[in-house]
Amino acid sequence: METRKYLRLVFILTCFQIYFIEGRLSEKRRDKSDRRYHNNQAKDNICEVPNRDAKVHCYCENTDAYQATRVDCWVFNGGIDEADPIWTTFNAQPHIERLAFNVRSDGALSFVPLNVIHKLKRLKKLQLNYATLNRIEKRTFTNMSSVREITLKNNQITELDFSAFASLPSLVNLTIKGNKMTELQRDVFVDLPSLRYLDLSFSTINLVHDGCFEHLNVLNDLVLEANLISVLTKDTFRGLSNLTRLDLRSNKLSMIGDLTFIELWNLNELLLDNNNLKYLSERAFDGLALLQKLTMTGNKLQTINEVLLEGVRGLELLDLRNNEIELFSYETVKPILENLKMQTSVLYLSGNKLRCDCRLTWIQVLRNESKSEPLRQALDEVTCIPNTSESIDTALSPDNKQKLDSFEVESASDTPQRNDKDEAMTTNKYGPDKLLLNQVVLVDMPPETLPCPSQLGQNGEDSLMLSSKDENYWQPNCSIKILTNYLILALVLVII
Repeated sequence: METRKYLRLVFILTCFQIYFIEGRLSEKRRDKSDRRYHNNQAKDNICEVPNRDAKVHCYCENTDAYQATRVDCWVFNGGIDEADPIWTTFNAQPHIERLAFNVRSDGALSFVPLNVIHKLKRLKKLQLNYATLNRIEKRTFTNMSSVREITLKNNQITELDFSAFASLPSLVNLTIKGNKMTELQRDVFVDLPSLRYLDLSFSTINLVHDGCFEHLNVLNDLVLEANLISVLTKDTFRGLSNLTRLDLRSNKLSMIGDLTFIELWNLNELLLDNNNLKYLSERAFDGLALLQKLTMTGNKLQTINEVLLEGVRGLELLDLRNNEIELFSYETVKPILENLKMQTSVLYLSGNKLRCDCRLTWIQVLRNESKSEPLRQALDEVTCIPNTSESIDTALSPDNKQKLDSFEVESASDTPQRNDKDEAMTTNKYGPDKLLLNQVVLVDMPPETLPCPSQLGQNGEDSLMLSSKDENYWQPNCSIKILTNYLILALVLVII
């Protein structure tokens, strides 16, 4: 009996020892397997590519497998294709949230690596710069539910297919900048319910089809700067009822017709600088009741219609520098005059061809009444052209005369062979150091020295209330002339 108990105990101990030994061996096998697995992962991890000749090298803020959230990649050499093994190394980093590809040589990347991008379910920001894409095909970026920002800069894109960016529910910012598109078709930007910023600048767009933005109902900021756009219609911006900023600087616009921006009810900022604008319809800006900033510097405007600003009575900044404007009357500025007296308002008129006459006296009065220091500084730079060379001498203060004399001496010494043609083309402005040869600073001219052209007068309220009528009222010594006429008439009646 005791022998049986002893044998049973020995059997149990032996079984336990065998189980313990097998467990240790199994753990060692697992350790070896894990080491082999992690070694293979390190070799197939895009964040730790050991091959210096690889065509793609990436920097990750955390190189451990499954840990990287931000990856910046550089594509070297040429000829990489979609079947290249390097793309499989992204499988070790499925949690990437920000991914950028920067191509370092022409032709090194000619496609969007969708086999990588579509697997990144947490991706929020995607950049692809300096590739050779040529065309963004239909639904290229579709069904990427987490992406909030896409940037495609300098990729030589010539065409955007219909629905190229469809079904991106979270997309907020889309930048397609520095490419070679020539036109914007309808239905390129569809099913983008969250898009608020669209940048299509520095391309060669010359045709914008009517209604091409009509699906972008929540868009706030549209940038079309530095293209070749020459024609806009009231249907160009159809559907953009929530747009607050429109950038059309450096295009080829020569005119703005009636109601061009009528759809943009919420627009706050309109930038039209450096176009070829020569004509603005009197209703060009109708409908822009909330517009606060309008810039048109560097155009070819010669006149501003007296009712142009009626549609933008909320304007607080108006920039008309460096045009060819000869008259900017009180009646023109009247709709926004009270705004210009506020502390943050600005009106820029320097660099034009304003004529020195009494229709500009409102500028001198506004300069004294406004609470805005930037506006006062801007009005201090406004110059005008006297009618005759004699009026320059009578209008200039002694200090400005001295500046003018010294500048003329300097100019004569610098250009001893200046001819009549050169002098006629002179456009140097009087700024901190220089005065135009044929212009004077308006605010330095005493109001009584400003002559009035024929048929100029006063509308019956104050010196700001000038119009283009009854001009004789503002002629120098006109009151004396009127009194003299009355005396002569009275004398004639007495004699009769």
